[in-house]
Amino acid sequence: MSDGDESDAVAVTSERSLVSDAVSAALAGSGLRVVRLPWPGSRWDPQAGWPGDAPRPSLGVMICDLTLPVTQTARWLVGVYPSRWLVMTDTPKGPLWGGILEVGVVGVLPSTTSLSELLVAIAAFRVSGTSRLPADRDQLVAQWRHDEAERESMDARMSSLTPRECEVLFQLRLGRSVREIAQLHGVAHSTVRSQVRSVLQKLGVSRQLAATALLDRWEGPREE
Repeated sequence: MSDGDESDAVAVTSERSLVSDAVSAALAGSGLRVVRLPWPGSRWDPQAGWPGDAPRPSLGVMICDLTLPVTQTARWLVGVYPSRWLVMTDTPKGPLWGGILEVGVVGVLPSTTSLSELLVAIAAFRVSGTSRLPADRDQLVAQWRHDEAERESMDARMSSLTPRECEVLFQLRLGRSVREIAQLHGVAHSTVRSQVRSVLQKLGVSRQLAATALLDRWEGPREE
């Protein structure tokens, strides 16, 4: 990367360093000035923010698979590193696209985008500010916001459970009966029955099966 005004450069980052290296090398080989950025958490503390003296090109290319944790990291990066971003991903269109579009990403491209196509997209944005936003951007953002509100609601309900109630819920998911759980913990059957009622009430459901299904949904995004 040569010295000079970084506004003419292109920032590149990826959750996979080898991918970031390859894309950076390809863009540099095509005559672009590249600022190679580490993925948050790989070289610095994400809670501390981006270093104040870090170069900030006007446009960046982010290559990532949009799981929920990666989407949250990408949203954070867009917020602390104020460049306009093109995202390249294999993730099918859905609410996670909405998560990155909401924070101002200017376009989403498939990871199969060729170098020549990427160069065209970069040039188009630089010349006229042309974005690559999907036609249903607003719908995708609305889906993300709906899912985010549902996750926050589930977080609040799950956090209301006591450690013992959490343990009872996990045992129910394993298929153990109230009597088996009571025997396992060496407590009265009535004690576990009371704990189950409390779990159902706090989670806002009426059946044990619904409670375990809610647990599966709550845990699912965190395992992606």
